[in-house]
Amino acid sequence: MNICMFSRIMPQHAVGGMQDHVLTLCRGLAQKNHRVVVITSGRADGAEIENADGVEIYFLRGTKPGRYSPQFAARSAEKFLELHAAQPFDLLHSQSIGAYGIYARGLHRQKNLPLVTSLHGTHFDVLTTSWHTDFALTNPRGMIRFGAVLAQMTFNYATRDAWVIRGSDILIATSDADVWKYKKYYGARTVQIRKVYNGIDADLFAPRDARDLRAQLNIAPDEKMILALARLQKDKGVQNAIEVLARVRAQFPARLVIVGDGDYRAALERLARARGVAAFTHFAGAQTLVECARYFNACDLFVDPTLRTDGYDLTIAEAMACAKPVIVSDVGANSTLIDAATQCDGILIPRGDNDALAREIIRVLRDPELARAMGELGRAKIAAHFSIGAMVDGMEQVYFELAR
Repeated sequence: MNICMFSRIMPQHAVGGMQDHVLTLCRGLAQKNHRVVVITSGRADGAEIENADGVEIYFLRGTKPGRYSPQFAARSAEKFLELHAAQPFDLLHSQSIGAYGIYARGLHRQKNLPLVTSLHGTHFDVLTTSWHTDFALTNPRGMIRFGAVLAQMTFNYATRDAWVIRGSDILIATSDADVWKYKKYYGARTVQIRKVYNGIDADLFAPRDARDLRAQLNIAPDEKMILALARLQKDKGVQNAIEVLARVRAQFPARLVIVGDGDYRAALERLARARGVAAFTHFAGAQTLVECARYFNACDLFVDPTLRTDGYDLTIAEAMACAKPVIVSDVGANSTLIDAATQCDGILIPRGDNDALAREIIRVLRDPELARAMGELGRAKIAAHFSIGAMVDGMEQVYFELAR
């Protein structure tokens, strides 16, 4: 099939989950002999075309890198028409509202092309996240930020996003929780929705010996390594892992390793000093996926105390694929990965509950057999249902259904 993908952001713009997912999906489809073209926003270096493992990526000059804008809507429509005239597409796939420029002009209907849309969170998720990170009567600046987010989300929903979502032929739900959200918040119909889980590379993220990395990090054999891997923003909740580290260390030697970067890093470093745990907190910075796999394998436990309501973090699936026990916030779609009823393959804690976070970290680290069993069950689940192969096969089935 000849597929045209629209995404405002790609890994060439910045590190992040959405862009990694888009490129991973496109590469998987290209490996199955589909032609995949991606239309995305401009690059800071001015490059306009790149071939990434058989995926043709077109960067729109004159548009803001990684951003939606009127220019992106107009230029993406122009580029689509140009490419479609040269080699007609069979269908269009919009990542979030990347294809808004096509939808607004009715080009998919004019060309008789089905439109598939994958969402990466909803407006409700954004507002819930802002509420838990910004809103407080004692924080006037936070209240102002929440008000600004509310106004922007309401405007986007009413003037742009809801129309694209309702007007799509198929909506891709990437988690169990997404199905009811699409119906409740966007008025989507059951017949529109298909469920395809986001997948990770279960061959790269697999159990391996990583004692060399522990040695590089000066972590002694009797020390426990707790890993947090996230973009360093307040809504990712890494500060909660720092807050509980002293309590964990009161029980046994432990170190917290933080992989990732962002504008909240300086605040996290100050917090570690203020709590007296700076000497036991290591900031590793942003790492490649290959290096991230090493960090997962080096750790004894992965924590994701996020405040953000969204689809499940792929880092959770990656840690589980490395057969590591995980403790994560019970928010968004995280319960798609972890069995909420038994919590035998991972542990869910209430958002922002540091008492629960400390208690569960200590419980898992104190019980090696529990950690081992949890890791084995997690690895089996991810390999079976959340691999790249399962994701690509699921998306391909949706495409073939539309083609028929």
